[in-house]
Amino acid sequence: MDSAPCGTLRPYQDPDVPMSPNRNGLIGGCRLLVAVAVAGGALSFPLPLWAGWTNQTRKTAAVGEVEIRADRLEYEAERDLLVGIGNVVVRRGNEELRADCISVNTRTRDAYATGNVVFRRGRSIWRGEELSYNFRTGVGDFGAFNAYVEPYYIRAADSQRVSPEEYLLKDVVITTCESERPDFFVRASSARIIGEERLRARNVVVFLGPIPILYLPVWSQKLHREKTNLDVVPGYSSKMGYFLLTAYNYRLSPAVRAATRLDYRSRRGVGVGQDFRWENAAEGWSGRFQAYYTSDDQPYEDDEQDEKELGLVDSDRYRIKLEHRHQFSSRDYLIVQGHYLSDPDVLEDFFNDEFRHTRQPENRVAIRHRGDYFTAGLQLNARLNDFYENVDRLPELTLDFPQQVIPGTPLYLRAENSAAYLRKVYPEYTDRSDYDAFRADFHPVISYPTRHFGFLNVIPEIGGRLTWYSASREERSVTNVVTMVTTNVEGGVTSVVESVTNEVDTVVEDAGAVTRTMIELGLETSFKAFRELIPPTGGDGGLRHVAEPYGRYTYVPEPSVTEDELYQFDRVDGLGKAHHVRVGMRNKLQTKRAGRIEDLIDADVSVLYRIETEKGQDSLGPLDFAVELSPVKWFFCDFDGRYDLNDSELDRLNLSATMKQAWVGNAGVEYVYRRDRRNLLGASVNLFPQAAWSLSTYWRYEFDDQRLEEQSYYIQHKTECLGLGIGYEGRGDEWTLWARIWLLAFPETVIELGR
Repeated sequence: MDSAPCGTLRPYQDPDVPMSPNRNGLIGGCRLLVAVAVAGGALSFPLPLWAGWTNQTRKTAAVGEVEIRADRLEYEAERDLLVGIGNVVVRRGNEELRADCISVNTRTRDAYATGNVVFRRGRSIWRGEELSYNFRTGVGDFGAFNAYVEPYYIRAADSQRVSPEEYLLKDVVITTCESERPDFFVRASSARIIGEERLRARNVVVFLGPIPILYLPVWSQKLHREKTNLDVVPGYSSKMGYFLLTAYNYRLSPAVRAATRLDYRSRRGVGVGQDFRWENAAEGWSGRFQAYYTSDDQPYEDDEQDEKELGLVDSDRYRIKLEHRHQFSSRDYLIVQGHYLSDPDVLEDFFNDEFRHTRQPENRVAIRHRGDYFTAGLQLNARLNDFYENVDRLPELTLDFPQQVIPGTPLYLRAENSAAYLRKVYPEYTDRSDYDAFRADFHPVISYPTRHFGFLNVIPEIGGRLTWYSASREERSVTNVVTMVTTNVEGGVTSVVESVTNEVDTVVEDAGAVTRTMIELGLETSFKAFRELIPPTGGDGGLRHVAEPYGRYTYVPEPSVTEDELYQFDRVDGLGKAHHVRVGMRNKLQTKRAGRIEDLIDADVSVLYRIETEKGQDSLGPLDFAVELSPVKWFFCDFDGRYDLNDSELDRLNLSATMKQAWVGNAGVEYVYRRDRRNLLGASVNLFPQAAWSLSTYWRYEFDDQRLEEQSYYIQHKTECLGLGIGYEGRGDEWTLWARIWLLAFPETVIELGR
């Protein structure tokens, strides 16, 4: 770049060296070009200045702690003025100044820049055409201010840097939009940027397009934020009435964010909440705490619902939630979950999305360690809400050994071991009695993998189970003699008749400690066969069929203590005798994509045959199937189910299919069938999520009732810096309509709609 743009560069006046008329601007400086420097000779100065060129095309100099790079460097000794011309970069610490031309006073560290000026300090960026700045004091005159302080664009008619940590701005516009005519902006008469972290403005007017919507005499804003300051969602619900949901978001520390909620629902009243979220990916921990309270003006729709809910819900409704996960290492982690609720309906009413994923939240603390040959865990699980049924584990210790070779033998061992104090608790409104017991369970299995004829895998197994209970149960019949008195009035004569009858009740009593022993015998056999249907071309593509028939024989004699003699806590207590064979076939169609073998189809079909049957059982068991389909990268489908061969009816089916295309969006279908209980289809579509206009919708249809159980629609429009959304959601006779507006620089929201 030539020196023409520098002709208007303002020189720095040295009070001890009077300006000469023939050296106005840099013209004189250019004429005083030090020929020795251009030729590559060394210069020396009385100050610890610098000076050497790094190469013939790009020049470098150091003025104390200030480094200067440019296409050309010129030095005017009389005024201690170093001038960079063409692609000039001046650096000092975390400060960087770029321009077409920059002059630096080697004694005072004053710099003056013109032409495509960019000044960076930390994460802040200022752009303009002219700048005066002192690298020693950090004070400067920036003139018209045009800066980006993530994520804000800040423009001002005039600006000064009054200290190394503070800018003073006049006639200020603040926005997250880059264009000159932003959709949303804040205008202030004056503002100060302090420490690049906080902006304080006076006489503030908030504009939505050309329309002023809010006036604030004073406004203080933290810069470099990751979330919006205020989430606002207005709307109307047939259950809640008109509502306005708000959340003020702020950061307490680099690892901790918080949100303060204030909600109003015309039929339910005011709700308040406080959220804290913490995360440190480097140290492996994250979590959140949420508290919410509302004085519900209408907890029940009517007296009928009040009676149905057994009076469990009153006007004081709240939720306290704590979740924390800490990954201490690749082998150790801690999980904490706690939920304390006012009633069983508070999640469904005010946090419906969460309720749909977890109908009954858990309260537990779990610690897990994975060793080289074992996995150990400690879990504490306790019910905090007395309207739920739960199995408390106070606590439970586990020690599991994954399958591994027994040293010096061809045998393999796997084992599951646990010890726990268990307590089954029922809701207070039921007449069922709680029970508890200590249980220690040991379950080792030894296997001997063998291979025959070069292809046939045969694996015999033998296992045992030893389970000790501190308490067991015994049922006995008690006959009670009941006397019934009947009074008859006939012809004015009253007679009393007494009758005696016997009533037989079943009473469950504690039968004391017991030890259950079980023996398990098994034999598993399988082999694989391959056939190339279409050879690959160029290392990819092709089609291969893999067939794997298998069979498994299981024999478990009747245990020493039967199921009806034990208190039931989980599946361990329900184990009993078994004698059956399962045979099946697994088929795969495979191809190569990017050098990797991938399954296009993975289908597993098996049937159970009972050698010994219990009362009411058929010898031929159900047909079980599980299939995964991925014919192309953007489509995936899996389904599993069970078919009753004796009744020739489908017993259950679960199906899920998803389609994803980056530019189009995604769609999904889910189908759930349970014979005589459920026949439900759900579908979702999310179109053009990255485009200016997008649509999300969801439906759920119940075939047995022939009704649309749920539907939702959400339309979103994005401008340059604003997001606008409107949504509708219907569940049966209930419906909700809401709207949302947000800055695209802060897309996250913590607001949940409820019902």
